[in-house]
Amino acid sequence: MQDNAPAQRARITKQFLYENNIPVLHPWPPYSPDLNPIEHLWDLLDRRVRMRQPQPQTLLQLERALHEEWDNKPQQAVQRLIGSMRRRCQAVILSRGHHTRY
Repeated sequence: MQDNAPAQRARITKQFLYENNIPVLHPWPPYSPDLNPIEHLWDLLDRRVRMRQPQPQTLLQLERALHEEWDNKPQQAVQRLIGSMRRRCQAVILSRGHHTRY
C-alpha cells in the first residue's frame, strides 16, 4: 500500500519493488492515509515515548524506548483499529478519496 509520498514515487523505490516482485495496490487514493492503520499505531507509539520520564536522550535510549512501547502497546487499541477498517473504507469512498474524520 503506497499513498504517493515522495519517497514512494522515487524511481529507485519503484525499481526495488519491481525487481523484488513486490506487488503494489493500485490505484490508491492520494489524499487518504486514513486507510493505513499502522499510521495510527505510529502515532500511539510516538505519544507513549514522548510521555516517558525521563525522555530518551540518545539514539540507543530512543531505540530501546520504542521497542519497549511497541511490545507493550495496548492490544485493545490494535483491535479497535482493525475493527474500524470497514468504516474507514466507506468514509474514503464517500469522500471520493479525500480527507475523512479518521
